[in-house]
Amino acid sequence: MNPYTNGSSVAQREQEWELQEASHSSQSQRSGEWETEHEYFFKNMLGDVQKVARAAVPSAKRFASIAAKTLIGSTPSPVARNLLSSLLREGEQSAVAMEAQLFGSNEAETEVSNTEVAYEAALAEVLAAEASHSNSESEAGAFLGAAVPGIVKSMGGRDVLRSIMPTLVLANARLVRLLHQQGLEGRRLLRLVPTILRRTTASLGSAHRAGRPINSDLALHLMANHASQVLGNSKVVTGGIIRNAAIQKRTTR
Repeated sequence: MNPYTNGSSVAQREQEWELQEASHSSQSQRSGEWETEHEYFFKNMLGDVQKVARAAVPSAKRFASIAAKTLIGSTPSPVARNLLSSLLREGEQSAVAMEAQLFGSNEAETEVSNTEVAYEAALAEVLAAEASHSNSESEAGAFLGAAVPGIVKSMGGRDVLRSIMPTLVLANARLVRLLHQQGLEGRRLLRLVPTILRRTTASLGSAHRAGRPINSDLALHLMANHASQVLGNSKVVTGGIIRNAAIQKRTTR
């Protein structure tokens, strides 16, 4: 039996990442020494992160349809998904390309680019990581609620999506509440919320460029479908969690 499928073991691993990092921070006095020790710690931590990320896949797949239903009141139908297929595909492709530009294409070797847009995106990832560690539903909601404007801005959607920002914020709150209420398994998946929001924002941008009206109904259906696809894809789940943990550690050192 894999010990990392046990919730308490996963929680212990996550606590170890934080405690070890704090220990390294307090022990290092010189800048060069800190950089060397931090890199050593990060490489050692990566193996644990990968195991935790793989352990998250079954629960993510289990919550995929529930998350989508929470956003639109029903499971996305194949017909609706087909009607939105081009927007979903374009949103995924645009978001993946942007993530590679901001953080690199290899999750295990994530680095934040030295640009304002990258810093905005990285802040959203850090807020998601903090939300995943919080035992308070309201605190987790506040962390990820604060991340929404930065994610939209980093994807170039601030002006286009201004009229439906309240919809995105409320939908984000519902998704966070659902996942947080699932206990440790769900809280771990809060690290994927920025991925879902980037794809949703990118799809809405594609709709705008195609001349489609941008409204709350379209936003909710796109977000529901992206939530279902992200949580239901084992590669995206593991990669997203690893990238999120890497960004948190590299930007809070």
